[in-house]
Amino acid sequence: MLSSRRRLLGLLLVLTIAAGALAYSRMAAWWVVVPPTVMLLGYLTLLYEAGRADAERRELARARAMAAAEVAAAKRAAPPVPAAPPRAPDAEVIDIAAPLTVAGHKFYDQHADAKLRAVGD
Repeated sequence: MLSSRRRLLGLLLVLTIAAGALAYSRMAAWWVVVPPTVMLLGYLTLLYEAGRADAERRELARARAMAAAEVAAAKRAAPPVPAAPPRAPDAEVIDIAAPLTVAGHKFYDQHADAKLRAVGD
């Protein structure tokens, strides 16, 4: 990531210097220098903000590492907590081996009479 930032910064610097040299030697108009200069200034602003974001991310990672180290030290210093007993299941257990009738009614099986029907019925 850092090398791509450097590469693009170098490219924009070379482009701006080349445009300035062309304008100075009157091989191009003065306004040819404006677009590369604006791009360079915009990219420098972007790099500044990216540097601040990277520093903030490093600080956050350092704070998380310190907090994790404190938690680990507290766990080592604290006596072990006994494990809680396992909970009883809340779910209703359904017996799937039960017959397919409910209160004397038999469920309709659409495939039971498939041999009796002809194609297209």
